[in-house]
Amino acid sequence: MNRAIGTIYRKEMKDMLRDKRALIAVVSYVFGFPLLFGFLFYLMSDDRAADVKTTIAIDGMAQAPGLVAYLEREGYAVTASESETVPTGLPQGADALVVLPDNYAERLRSGQQASVWIYVDETSRATSERGMKASEALLGYNQQIAAVRLVARGVPTGLMTPMQISKGDVSQASFINKVMGNMVMLLFTLAPFVVGLSVALDALAGERERQSLASLMVMPISSATITIGKWAMIASFGLIGTLATMAVNLIVINLLPADLLPFTLKVTAPGMMLALLQLVTLCMFVASLQLVVSIHAKSFKEGQTYMSMMMMVPAIVGYSKIYGDSKLPDFVNYLPIFSDMESLGSIFFAGVVDVQLTLAAMTAGLVGTALCLSLTIKRLSSEHMLAEA
Repeated sequence: MNRAIGTIYRKEMKDMLRDKRALIAVVSYVFGFPLLFGFLFYLMSDDRAADVKTTIAIDGMAQAPGLVAYLEREGYAVTASESETVPTGLPQGADALVVLPDNYAERLRSGQQASVWIYVDETSRATSERGMKASEALLGYNQQIAAVRLVARGVPTGLMTPMQISKGDVSQASFINKVMGNMVMLLFTLAPFVVGLSVALDALAGERERQSLASLMVMPISSATITIGKWAMIASFGLIGTLATMAVNLIVINLLPADLLPFTLKVTAPGMMLALLQLVTLCMFVASLQLVVSIHAKSFKEGQTYMSMMMMVPAIVGYSKIYGDSKLPDFVNYLPIFSDMESLGSIFFAGVVDVQLTLAAMTAGLVGTALCLSLTIKRLSSEHMLAEA
């Protein structure tokens, strides 16, 4: 039986290596998505550049030396400007425009309220954030003047601000870090589905369409031998594509400058070994699941329809994990795909191996593989299957 399985495996592998569709699917997924993610990280880093010095242009700067000194002390660049009555844009190189009234200094000396306008550009996230910083700086100067006036009149400043509020972030990772990290993990878990799709369809649905499956079924070999041989080929194809996807992604991530990435890799050698073992079981399960779908299709085109419907399931599960992680109950993390993403994320981004999650993912993969293979063998050994083939 082992020799027969090996023969079928080698035959199927040679056929699939000659299949241009399968090779194109592997190459496009392995190299296309890492380049796309690298480009996205570049756009994100450019959009959230925090080290750029915010420049504030002031119309009427000569009558506000105190404001200028305060802004420069807080790290802002200040430039003079002359604006229109109602500005239609910001001065060249400015992130915000502050327009002071003509009687600003006089009203400030007399303790009266001065009407100050600030204009910002909210076209992009970066310009919006720098404009918000400029607004916060004006509010800080406003509070400083109010505090000085209260002290001059003998009024404790604590009466105006009974609470001093400080903000701290206790989350282990920011939202954007977790979203992008989960997207990378989804890329790993979707790899066996995408890479093995074409070869799984051709292994059974394609052979039924070419009427070559019937010739294979009448040979003196069992349905289990045929199924396991084809399954081993699909699993190997999926594993090779998945490992290549992971390797290319990790190389791209390590080659990118650290400031372009919204996360950091903390993977260890033991964690990498467990991740590889977990991906092996995932590829085994996906290959067996794809065989179940393929054997119920009478043609390659019909199988594509079924496979497309099946591909929606891991995609929905993955995006639910990405965007609704905080709303999902804890037990969801022990379900297939969920457990794979959570366990791999913990290994790669936290440097921690969650034994329960890893065991849950591997157990789900092995149980699912056994169940799907038994269903395929039962279907392949039925008389109806031989008549339809």
